[in-house]
Amino acid sequence: MGYRELTAQKGFTLIELIIVLMLMGLISTIVLTNSSFLQKYDSDQIETYRNFINYLSEESALTQKPTAWFIGNSAQSIASFQKGKWYSENLPNNLYPSINQTTQFRDSEGTIFFWQDDRENPFLVFYPTGQSSGGSIELDQNFTVEIDMFSSVAIVSQDQ
Repeated sequence: MGYRELTAQKGFTLIELIIVLMLMGLISTIVLTNSSFLQKYDSDQIETYRNFINYLSEESALTQKPTAWFIGNSAQSIASFQKGKWYSENLPNNLYPSINQTTQFRDSEGTIFFWQDDRENPFLVFYPTGQSSGGSIELDQNFTVEIDMFSSVAIVSQDQ
């Protein structure tokens, strides 16, 4: 190959390749830095709370009995209301959402409590008609899961 043949070939110079790699690195750094909120969103298991609330609402409608979610005393359980009394239901532990100690709950009466607080009243009650007592779960300073009286779940971001 002669000199003219080598210089006539098309391709990228080393400087062009370095500039492209630097730009790709810069862009990926920006994307990873700005998407860190997604990791927090996943770590607080918002979708797990939503799925569990939907499960309890459907369970109440199918059994035609009020169903309650009890949280407190460092435990959680569900119970159904029969003959004027709450009867605990057996549910595998892996179906319950994982609750952080800093997660704050607010029941329909406006009482704020945490996972470890002593408590006898249910956090949420679901009725066969599809309604619920309502409440909210504050996962951190940024996200709150709100449950309205129609068992609808909304995720509220304080960043908006």
